Amino acid sequence: MMAVVAAMGVLSAVCPSPVPESHGQGQASIGVPPTQVAMDLNREGKALYRQGRFAEARAKYDRAHQADPDFLAPWLNRACAFAREENFEQATQEAMALIRRAYVPWAREVMEAADLGALQIRPRWSSMLQSTLAEAAPAWGRAVQAGLLLVARHHPPIKLQGEGTLVLGLNQDIYAWNPQSGRFLQVTSEDGRVLAFVRSLDGHKLVLLRAGRLVRTPGQMDLLRGLGVRELDLDRMANGPLLELPGDVRELSFWPSSGATILQVKGPSGGHGLFRFDGKTLEAAGSGFARPLPGVQMVRLSPEGVSPTSRYVNDETCGFTARDELDAQGNPRIRVQPQKGKSFILDTRFGAGLAGLPFPGSVEMPSKALLPRSKTR
Repeated sequence: MMAVVAAMGVLSAVCPSPVPESHGQGQASIGVPPTQVAMDLNREGKALYRQGRFAEARAKYDRAHQADPDFLAPWLNRACAFAREENFEQATQEAMALIRRAYVPWAREVMEAADLGALQIRPRWSSMLQSTLAEAAPAWGRAVQAGLLLVARHHPPIKLQGEGTLVLGLNQDIYAWNPQSGRFLQVTSEDGRVLAFVRSLDGHKLVLLRAGRLVRTPGQMDLLRGLGVRELDLDRMANGPLLELPGDVRELSFWPSSGATILQVKGPSGGHGLFRFDGKTLEAAGSGFARPLPGVQMVRLSPEGVSPTSRYVNDETCGFTARDELDAQGNPRIRVQPQKGKSFILDTRFGAGLAGLPFPGSVEMPSKALLPRSKTR
């Protein structure tokens, strides 16, 4: 047993790490449900909570979290149980620790939890929560910027079958994979509507495309409708306004430029339009922006989803290549190839892509030689 533990420790110290650390910021995998034991204990705790037996409920929540350290719902429930007993100091400490452990999405969950509302109306506890939020946001942003950014599905996507106007419910958000710990940090909380993203030239911002609908009309080309664009400031983990692209889209390419992101949009008739997005406004751009600078990542979105890509990452600790591929069942995934040693697949149960994913069952993956490459994270 000691030899196994020692071997796991050696593996987790390797960078990039094929084996995630068991504890720490973020989560060890994406889309993998909590263990059945942990879910059962949490459910038993909630039953006791509804009966007002808060101390017994907390004991169940403790055991649930111990059974699966990545299952964080019992942590929030434990904080709520302390608040219901008017032990506001302990409730605040629990809430603060949860915010630091998993700023996205649990900071929002903490602030929206009805049973923790008592903390927010009491100046002392409210001040402590606000201070923790102010500290945790940039700390989370720094950790995110040090990781490999990707889009992953946290639940199975809604199948895109039939004709008409179909909602793009793909259950996708942006994550950062930490190559030292092997764990994932959630970056966006967009209700699973993220289709694709690009990173700014300075690395401190992301611009994401948010899903709308897929329009399928017999005898006509498929179109995308109601696409939105938003900027996320990674230094502050702060979202900008969501702006909707005008009209239906047949194809869209976008890439970072100096101080803005450029979007090239092909409409239903095949004509192109260029737009410049600076995080606050979306306006027509001149033809001088029609091509990205050499080496700059460009992402392409069509009614079949996002085209695959690859990415080379090199920092002081790690050097590796990550590339999109399909498994034997046609599900998109990311393969990491270290400079030395065997390649491995990131643990994303329902699929992942470096810039976005193809829509379910829509495209075949090209050969490695045809994959566009970028040196950005």
